[in-house]
Amino acid sequence: MLARTLLLLSTSGALVIGAPLATASAGTASPTLRVETPGGLFLANLDDDAGRCRTPAKKIAADAVDREAANDEAFSKRRKELGEMPDQEEAQRLFEELQRTHQKEQNLADRELAACNDAADTVVNGSKDALDLARIQTIPQPTVPKTAVGSLRISQPDRVHLFVKRGAWEVVTPETRLTADELRRGAELGIEGRDIIRDTAQWDGSIDVTLTVAGGGSSTVTLHEAPVLTQLNTQKLEQVITEKSSDEDAEGKKWRADTEAVIKKAGVPGGLRQLDLSGDQWAQDIFEPAYTSIPGPGGKPQGMKLLIGSVNDDRRVASRIIFTELAGADIGGVHVEHVPVPFENSSYDSMGNLETIPATSSYPNGRVVIGGDGLVHGKTGPAPEMLTLLKSQGLQDPIPLDTSWLTIGHVDEFIQFVPVPGSRLGWKAVVADPTAGLKLLAEVKKAGHGGDRMHGNLPKLEWPYDERIDQRTTNEFLADEQFVGTNERAAERIRANLDVLRDKAGLTEADLVRVPALYTARSLDWGMLETSIRTMPDGPAKDAKVKELNAMRDGVAEVPGTVNGLVLNAGRYIAPKPFGPVVGGKDVFADAITKAFRKVGYQVTYVNDLTSTHVSEGEIHCATNTLRDSLTNRWWTKQS
Repeated sequence: MLARTLLLLSTSGALVIGAPLATASAGTASPTLRVETPGGLFLANLDDDAGRCRTPAKKIAADAVDREAANDEAFSKRRKELGEMPDQEEAQRLFEELQRTHQKEQNLADRELAACNDAADTVVNGSKDALDLARIQTIPQPTVPKTAVGSLRISQPDRVHLFVKRGAWEVVTPETRLTADELRRGAELGIEGRDIIRDTAQWDGSIDVTLTVAGGGSSTVTLHEAPVLTQLNTQKLEQVITEKSSDEDAEGKKWRADTEAVIKKAGVPGGLRQLDLSGDQWAQDIFEPAYTSIPGPGGKPQGMKLLIGSVNDDRRVASRIIFTELAGADIGGVHVEHVPVPFENSSYDSMGNLETIPATSSYPNGRVVIGGDGLVHGKTGPAPEMLTLLKSQGLQDPIPLDTSWLTIGHVDEFIQFVPVPGSRLGWKAVVADPTAGLKLLAEVKKAGHGGDRMHGNLPKLEWPYDERIDQRTTNEFLADEQFVGTNERAAERIRANLDVLRDKAGLTEADLVRVPALYTARSLDWGMLETSIRTMPDGPAKDAKVKELNAMRDGVAEVPGTVNGLVLNAGRYIAPKPFGPVVGGKDVFADAITKAFRKVGYQVTYVNDLTSTHVSEGEIHCATNTLRDSLTNRWWTKQS
């Protein structure tokens, strides 16, 4: 009989593990293959169990610095030349080609970094690496003649490595033959994927392995590579990662120290790890933590964390810490090559714009949410290569949300997911509420404190922070049509996004924790335009720029954004200190936020990131990243 084990993708994209199917085959002493790994799953073996890649990775990253600087200089020079061409239509075409070529050159080091992993060679790199092989057994055939010889064939040899255990593991090649003795006693095979599933239109993750014995028939099993799943905030926190603050950033040092103290209290085993991110403070944006796993011995998950690097070119250099500092045993990296397109908004490709809804009945392993603008502003994003990769995993079908109303454009600026044991879903969504923020300001005014500065209890601010922090009174904020309009628009867009989540993810009002928030149009872009207007002579050109300035409504956090915080273990949450209006000695925003979190069992610790990250249009979540206990999740038991 010809035995074939099949794994199929259902029409909904969910992975369906099928039972072995039998079909007829010639031969009276037919060999049989049996997949030992439950479900016929195998891993993309992209970690570095022997630790051989980190040292060369550091050299690759260091060697790239001068080359990439020269590339950038040449790119800028050529771009200037194109800007001076008479035929600007042709110049635009040439610039788009230049941009694509330049990006390819700048990603050379990233390709080299990602090329070093356990599946990059044909060697099983020790006992830990052997655990990452899915096992196939040839069923003993004690009656085969002494002259019997078996051959093995892989349907797509460029996708996997197949090994046979002969004391040590040996890679299977077209010349490999199983001897009569191996066929009689049964041989153990191991399989590893050489890369993850990136596009099901190119490869759906399926691999056929066929054993053929001359004159004795053949046996085929079909295996399927395990998906890559993004981690959930409901998974226990193991480590927090952030940029190492500079000596000049005293406030950054302080909030990191305060955060580290809370992390220790929360029992996070890996603590706070501060790394050199090449001057990029946005640790959240440089990679998305994910994982891949299969059933191991005794059903225990066997797998690895996979850190997916951002395709945003601004994050390119910083994201190399995936390979130079983080990759190793049970941790691998994924580089996604992106081809630039005209008028794209690369900010949508920073990973603070990718979050994951925890488990629901329809998506028991969570579901990705990712922001974009749907061409509202004529800009594209996020990158199609990243969207295709996420969709191709089949289990966390991404939900697009509208983040075009935000200057930065990231979903973590208005929504966060926190575990809440005992609630309907076991978690809740913390949502920024600008309507509640405006209501609080109105209450402050009614209480007779409208003439006080809206931002209360501010530390002493020196230039340029005394200008970057808006020091108007509550009354002045409320009288500002642009400020109020920005928050009304933000509230409307958040409502629309919540409608999407109700429809796509089944969220209800009971699943939300609303916290007061305020946004402003006075972003860094607003500030640069306002500064340029000051130097312009009076006239129509200046009037047009003033009109453009006053029409701005895209928002950034005015009150440091609570939803942009850090979810720890055991009901602890770290949020940026809001510096809201003070009435009766209390910060009314901090008081309202604390009460909202307390209702769902959370203790909030506020840290001051005002001049460290807030003025740069980010918060605590943006400046940190997390590794969570994703590898205990038995995702294959949770198919809807």
